[in-house]
Amino acid sequence: MSQKVYYYLDSSALLEENFYTVVEALLGSTPDVCFVLDNDLEREIGLYRALGKAEEALTLESFAALLLQLGNTVRVETAGGFDADALVPLAKEKLFVVTQQQKLVDNYASLGDTVSFVSFDGKELVPFSGSTSINGAAFCPEKDIYVNPFDGDKLSYVYSPRYGYLKLDKSKEYSGGEGVCYPTYNGMFCKLYYKKHITYVNYKKLQAMVNMRCSNPYISWPLDILYYRNQFVGYLMQELTDTRSLDELRDDNFSGFRILDRFIIVRNFLSVIEYLHGKGILVGDMKLDNILVKPNCDVHIIDAGSFQVEDYACNVCHKEYTERIYTGDDLKHILRSVREEYFPINKIIFEILMMKGPFYSRDNTEIDGDGSREFSFPMELPTDSGAELPYHMKVWFALSPAMRQYFHRYFTEGKVTYVTEWLRELDHYILSKTAPRQTN
Repeated sequence: MSQKVYYYLDSSALLEENFYTVVEALLGSTPDVCFVLDNDLEREIGLYRALGKAEEALTLESFAALLLQLGNTVRVETAGGFDADALVPLAKEKLFVVTQQQKLVDNYASLGDTVSFVSFDGKELVPFSGSTSINGAAFCPEKDIYVNPFDGDKLSYVYSPRYGYLKLDKSKEYSGGEGVCYPTYNGMFCKLYYKKHITYVNYKKLQAMVNMRCSNPYISWPLDILYYRNQFVGYLMQELTDTRSLDELRDDNFSGFRILDRFIIVRNFLSVIEYLHGKGILVGDMKLDNILVKPNCDVHIIDAGSFQVEDYACNVCHKEYTERIYTGDDLKHILRSVREEYFPINKIIFEILMMKGPFYSRDNTEIDGDGSREFSFPMELPTDSGAELPYHMKVWFALSPAMRQYFHRYFTEGKVTYVTEWLRELDHYILSKTAPRQTN
């Protein structure tokens, strides 16, 4: 009896243009091929249809109908791509997981060498090449050449090769972890580094960023490098007005914003993260006071000079928003991975939506601190609680089941839901709360 060959077809692959050619090729390759579809496919079809994405919904429906009609298709339950147990019996024969998502590669890694991960490159199936969990080596010369330590707190002007001489408005001063910001002409801001951050590595990183540029208006990207008497001292960026930091908003219980606005703020924040990650850029120093919100819920990320760009590391670390505590030497030599960035992402969006930290409990009431990192929010509603639930638990169960699952899987098992899937779920949730109700 010949061995069956199973192909788990993820929706991300099914939605790729011309993927039908893969199905045709597999059907003609061997009579023992068997397709595997996830039970979560129906939920995804419903999401796309609710979001007005009829083409995506119809594509998935057509594939499901076709494959099920062939009679060589099995269905599995993976809890939305989080649980690989249902694939274990299939992997004992021969199993390929066809996906464009890093999430499935991560979450099905427990299957080990019994499964092959492949993706569709537009023409054929190829080995899946993505990786988000590897720490690279950062650019870090042994000696800090070119620049010299410089104390810029007494400067009254700086020079930008692109914008010329810029007078600093010393009546307004904004201090941060790496330096001080001053307003200057035409709605621009000058960030002057503290002496210890005037380094060759920071200079080279800013050179790369200025040359790279950035078309996203919600990121305070470096516009030019600043000098004083030919000495590098900082960088220039756009000034933001009429904003409040997430740290300030949280402390003020998001006064002036509706509950739904907080979901919109999360959605806009993740949209900026999606843009950066798509360019291989990590925020690194991600925390509430580096994220600014306008009254219309627009979200801006500032302090871009500390981003991790190319092989230039982010040299700042705040323990409350970092899963792994980096030493000073680590910050110079190690590049953070995308997976590590998801600790602050999950923590921040949890705090926005829940008004509590993810490790909040009756015994650990601090949002930020050195307390236990135990996640105590259950997936299912306790049967003996009902109306006696504390308010923060009522807020928790007001989230969609998928959102609760995303948080629960991350904070209890370390399984990541990537930004694209979060955005889709948020879009559906926001639409469901804003769409006019149907009347008879």
